[in-house]
Formats: sequence, C-alpha cells, structure tokens
Amino acid sequence: MAAEQEVARRRAEVNQLPSRAEVLANAMSSSSVWDRATALTFLRLFPEDVPNLLEALVDMCLSTGWAQAASEAIRAARRDIDSAQLTEIVERHLSSGDAEDYLRLASMLTDCEAWESLGMLIERAFESNDPEIREVAHDFTESHGRKLP
Repeated sequence: MAAEQEVARRRAEVNQLPSRAEVLANAMSSSSVWDRATALTFLRLFPEDVPNLLEALVDMCLSTGWAQAASEAIRAARRDIDSAQLTEIVERHLSSGDAEDYLRLASMLTDCEAWESLGMLIERAFESNDPEIREVAHDFTESHGRKLP
C-alpha cells in the first residue's frame, strides 16, 4: 500500500514538470545568453521540438546575435517542418519588416532550402515600395531563382 502511494506521488510530481518544449521556450526567451545558446544548440542537435518552437525561432532569426544559431536549428528540422506553417510565420514577420528583416529571413529560408517560403518572400519584396526591400528580392531571385517553385 505504501509503495503504491509512493508511485502515485511520484507520477503526480512528474506530471507537474514542464515539458521539454516549455523548458526550451523559456530558455530561448530568457535574457541569459547561456540559456539561449544552450537551447539553440540543443535544438540543432535534437531538432524534434523545432516545429513546436518555430515561431520563436523565426523571430530569433531577425536578431543579429541569434540569427545563425536559430537558422541552424530550423535547418536541422527542415524535413519535419510544415512548409505552409513556415510560410505563414515568415509572412507575418514581413508585414512589419524592413529590408534587414527581409534579408535575414531570406537568408534563413535559403539556408533551410525552404524554396516555397522564399518564393513568397521574394514576391512580397517585389511588391514593396521600399527600394531596399525590392533589392533583396532581386538579389535572391538572381542567386536562387532556379530553385523556386
């Protein structure tokens, strides 16, 4: 009887623990450089949680200090990422993005071989009134146009 109660108590404790994705999300949003770097390294090496954290990772791709590591984590999981979801997330970021954002996102999409999403970004960039954003479209069309759908 005491053993059964102990097992039940332990199960209850385990159920109170945060999920791995939750721990990683907290680390990625932490102000601690070590926490962020560790989370991104973990995701690059063990990418199964990347699809659940895609929004935060794409957001990190817009940060100078985290763009490469976040892109590497996304690339590690590229086969498991729903391309429509990635396109939708990128498109949301473009709505308020500047030329630098377009460039960083285009670089990430190229690195991840997300050609459908890159095609959408290029299309949106060509529609922009900002000549610097249109230049991003021109550059990526020139360098990767054959790979686009």
